[in-house]
Amino acid sequence: MDQVLSTKGSWYIEWAWVGGYSSLSTLVFIFNILIFFSVGKNKFLHYSFHYIIVALSLRNLLRVILTLCLVFLAKLIQTPWLLKATFLIPANKSTDGLDLTQSANMSLTCEVLSMWDHILMTTLMFYLAGSSLYMFCRHPNPSISDPSETTLKLYGIVPVKERSWVSPLLLLLPPLLAVFLCLPIPILHETHPMTALPGGSVCNLHESLKFNTYQSSVAILGFLLPAAIVISLMIGLSIRRCISCSGGTCVSSFCKEEMSLALLTLPYLAAYLAMYLPLLDHYLQKLDLPQTGLQPYITPEIARAVEMVLGLLLPVVVYSVLPGYSRFSSEPDASDLRRSKKESYNQSVTAPDSTRLSQESLELALVTRNGYTS
Repeated sequence: MDQVLSTKGSWYIEWAWVGGYSSLSTLVFIFNILIFFSVGKNKFLHYSFHYIIVALSLRNLLRVILTLCLVFLAKLIQTPWLLKATFLIPANKSTDGLDLTQSANMSLTCEVLSMWDHILMTTLMFYLAGSSLYMFCRHPNPSISDPSETTLKLYGIVPVKERSWVSPLLLLLPPLLAVFLCLPIPILHETHPMTALPGGSVCNLHESLKFNTYQSSVAILGFLLPAAIVISLMIGLSIRRCISCSGGTCVSSFCKEEMSLALLTLPYLAAYLAMYLPLLDHYLQKLDLPQTGLQPYITPEIARAVEMVLGLLLPVVVYSVLPGYSRFSSEPDASDLRRSKKESYNQSVTAPDSTRLSQESLELALVTRNGYTS
C-alpha cells in the first residue's frame, strides 16, 4: 500500500514539474520574442550591444526547447513502444532488457542533446565576456552629434555609429567558439547526464566516466575563464564609471547598459555554478578538501529549472533598466537627451564670446583694407 501511495505521489510530482515547465516556457517565449520587436522598432538600439541582447533572447528560446526535449524524452523512455514511434531508436532494435536512460543505448540522441546543451551554456558565457570587453573598449558615454548632422535634428543626437566589422564579430565569434569547444562530443562520443525531472535523468554514464578531462575542460574554458573575464572587466567598468562621474557626465545609456550587463551576469554565474556543483564536489574530494554539501538541496533538476527561470531575467532587466525597449519607437534615452541639451547650453553660453571675436576680426580686416585703398 505504501508503495502504491509512493508511486502515486511521484506521478503527481512529475506532472507538477511538467505543468511548471509548460507555463514557464510560455512566459519565456512571449517576453523574449518581444525583445525582437523592441530592438527592431527603435533605431537608437541598432548597434552591437543590443544585437547581442537579441542573440541572447534567441539563445533563451533554444534553451527552453532543449529543456522541453529532455522532459519529453524522460517521459518517452517510460513507454518504449512510443519511443520507437518517434524514431529515436531503430524500429528493428529490441528494447527488452535495455536501460534506455544509459547513453550507450541511445548514443546518437545523447550526442545531439549533449552538444546542444554545452553549446547553449558556453555561448551565453562567451556573449557576456564579449559584450563586457566591447563595453570596456568603447567610450564611457555616447558621443554628442555634431550640429552639421541632420539625420535626427528632432532630438539633436544620432544613433550610435560603429565600425562595420564590430557587430558581426561580436555576434558570430561566441557561437563559433562554442561549436569548436563541443566538437569532441560527436568525434569522441563524450556525452554527459542531463536531468529535467526528479528521477528522470537521461544519457547516464558510469560513475568513472562522468568527470573526465573533457567535462573539466568545458567547465574551465566555457565557464570559469569567461566568468573571470567578465568579473575583471566589470570591476574595470565600475572604476571608469566613477572617473566619468567625477568629470561631470555620469548617467547615460551606456551606463545603463553596463548595469544591465552586471544584473545579467551575476545570477547566471550562480546558476551555472549550481549546475557544475557535482564536478566541483568531485575535485574537492580528490584534493581531500571538504565538499560543499549542497548537492542534496540543489539537485540537477532544480539547477536546470532555475537556469530555465533565468530565461525571464533578460526581459526583466532590459525592460526595467533600458527605457528604449519599452517605447517601441525610435526615441533616444532620456539621459542622453538631457546630456545633449546640457552640452548645447554650454555651447550657447560660450557662443557670444566667439561671435564677438569674429566680428572684431572682420572689422579689423575692413579697416586694414580701407587703409590700403586710400
